[in-house]
Amino acid sequence: MKKIYKLLVFFGITALILAGCSQNNEDYEVPYDDYSSFQTFTTGGDFGTFNRAINVDDYLTFHDVSQNVIDHKWTIPESAWFLNGDFTRNDSVYDNFIIQTSSKVSEEKLINVLFKEPGLHEVKLFNIFKHEVENAVNVNGKWVIDQVFNIDVFARTNPACKVYKYDYSLDPDNPTLVEVLSLTEAEMPSINNKSSWPTVSIEAGEELMFEDLSTTGAPTSRRFYLEGGKPEQSNQQQAIIKYNKLGNYTAWMESIRSGAEVPSYTGSKLIPLNIEIIPSTKPFEIGGGVNMNTDGVISFAVTGEVETLVNEEGNFTVHVTNSAAGFDQNIPVASAKINEDDATVIELTLADPTFNTDEIEISFSGGNIASVDSRTLLDFGPKPVKIDLGNSILVNSWASFETEDANWKRGLVKGYWVGNSNDDGSGGQAIPVFGRTTEMASEGDASMRFTFDFSKNMKLQGSDFSKPNGIPAGTYHISYKVYLPAGNTIKSFRNALLDPFMNMVWDIENVERGKWVEISRVETIGTDIRSGTRFDLAIDTAANPGVSGEQTMYFDDLKWIPLDPRS
Repeated sequence: MKKIYKLLVFFGITALILAGCSQNNEDYEVPYDDYSSFQTFTTGGDFGTFNRAINVDDYLTFHDVSQNVIDHKWTIPESAWFLNGDFTRNDSVYDNFIIQTSSKVSEEKLINVLFKEPGLHEVKLFNIFKHEVENAVNVNGKWVIDQVFNIDVFARTNPACKVYKYDYSLDPDNPTLVEVLSLTEAEMPSINNKSSWPTVSIEAGEELMFEDLSTTGAPTSRRFYLEGGKPEQSNQQQAIIKYNKLGNYTAWMESIRSGAEVPSYTGSKLIPLNIEIIPSTKPFEIGGGVNMNTDGVISFAVTGEVETLVNEEGNFTVHVTNSAAGFDQNIPVASAKINEDDATVIELTLADPTFNTDEIEISFSGGNIASVDSRTLLDFGPKPVKIDLGNSILVNSWASFETEDANWKRGLVKGYWVGNSNDDGSGGQAIPVFGRTTEMASEGDASMRFTFDFSKNMKLQGSDFSKPNGIPAGTYHISYKVYLPAGNTIKSFRNALLDPFMNMVWDIENVERGKWVEISRVETIGTDIRSGTRFDLAIDTAANPGVSGEQTMYFDDLKWIPLDPRS
């Protein structure tokens, strides 16, 4: 006897039979009673699967479209309810559509089931068939399927958090955290009770820390909304927020669940805390380093938001030197302004261009730049300016070891070659001497790991270094990011440019261990480098006297940045 297990297959075969019979015998009738099939449809998941995830107080539709069923029933959990079909897609609350019956069994083909309690639940379908179907069990000559649908009902996410301030009284340089608010999941604050909320007072320029403690509903992330804060939004589990402007502020948060395997939900809640920002007793001063971007704009942060900055250009001194060009003079400031997006940052534009081979210092004296809490910026300088040198000319995916290759002889990365020497003693596939890894990365997802016992010299050939267009002659700032774990005793490695030949030895004996460190040098290349020229990375035993035992280090983010000489 014919056995058909998928309704779609049945429809297709039936259509073919009908088409053939219509041509030869218009009176032919299909024998619809000579097969059985088991097929169900459930909303909220892939066709033919029996696991679902759903939010509490939401529903699923179950439809049994099996053929030749002798007996049939659905059984739902005690905490669930059958719904009638009167609701629409615009409805989101379904209690009014509950079928008022205590029975948890239905013989309907199609049921709508409302889930009122979170947790793992089962919906059962019991069918008896006239004929054999896939996965059925023969019981007294009848074919039985007892199918279980596993329903994971997720609770609503429910925000909870703590808020801390910094206590500077004992050690101003190392303040301690002091809890000022604990918001539990059981609380639901109202803005109507704002006058009874606790108040935390901090000085302008100080910070609060907001810590997400939400657990109910399996949240996957969160977002804090911080009026008057910097930043005004944060998705960090521990969000450190600076307040620069005087005033009184509030905050709220969301607990978020999202992802392909879970039902999305976002729960929100006020954080019942009045945040009062008072004038600072600290000096208004420069708050860190000074930078210049590739557009030549100098910027620096100060310890508070700037309220006014008018006609201050003449109070800045920008001194530029370039020993190679014999240049040593001040360049006037053409404009000084507050950054449009961040009022704690001041930006300067110079009257004349600078070059990434210059050395620049900046000073400020005698000005009247005021903060929003009425402090005046203190004089400073001279302070060095860190110049953004620009972009590397290398292809980033090659220089950062991002593109994976399955071949261990290539170091598990495209654009490189080691060969048979990359065997670590276990056939190479386990942990090759040079091997791309995602266990550590300075930038991107991957880095190049070197792990070996220094029993022989090793070389990683950079075959795609100068592709696709070659590299022009010139002076370059060349840098690597390297990570040497604690206990590493490697003293040096080298690079070899093959044409024109150049050997570059890197002394790393005194590089700090246990962190990513950028090492750099400046090299002048006298002739153009042809496309396809190799740039190799070599670690030689002779250049590392006294180094023995297994050594591990990581390389990442190789850069060749063209330097512009001042003419």
